[in-house]
Amino acid sequence: MRTDNGPRRAAVGRPMGPQPAKRQAILEAAVAVFLREGYTRAGVDVIADEARVSKQTVYNHFGDKERLFIAAVEGERERVAAEFATGAPCVPEQFDGGDARTALTALGHRVLEVLLDERASALRRLVIAEVARHPALRPACAEGEPQQLVVWLAGMLDRRTGSGELSVPDPLAAAQQFVALLVQQGLYQSMYGTRPIAAETAASICEKAADLFVRAYRT
Repeated sequence: MRTDNGPRRAAVGRPMGPQPAKRQAILEAAVAVFLREGYTRAGVDVIADEARVSKQTVYNHFGDKERLFIAAVEGERERVAAEFATGAPCVPEQFDGGDARTALTALGHRVLEVLLDERASALRRLVIAEVARHPALRPACAEGEPQQLVVWLAGMLDRRTGSGELSVPDPLAAAQQFVALLVQQGLYQSMYGTRPIAAETAASICEKAADLFVRAYRT
């Protein structure tokens, strides 16, 4: 097994000094091994070997396998958030043109594209499969939609309320509901990410969700 000579004393679950690259390597290896072996069979020594660090380094960063798994899930959520950020919050006009129905439909397509990608879906299925046998993994089941997506969408709904096009009394709650509606329909139609969603099915999901919201909140 490979080893490294980096410092080994650190608070459990926190990076040791300026080593973000090493921590990220461990998380990437953890996702790969957990998806390949499952939670129960995945060994910390295998993850360490794949990350090219010592087993002790993994423990120094994350404490134990349970916390490593939860950190890996959270890391995937951050990756999904970053991928969405390249298309929406950084270039909001891409999803904020036209009327409300047009804007929500365009946003819906991006949500399905990013949140239902293959790796994130596989990890989601693993969490569902393992949490009943390992209750300590319950934090990995926490809602994890990208917060910048929800905040940006809430802002868009608030702007359209201000212009008189919509009347949304709680834009943040409405944004969370819209994203949840898209994701749940996407999970159902894709059988939890085990098959791709046909283009016409994705279009139907997005258009129906947008229609529902416009009917509910139009002035």
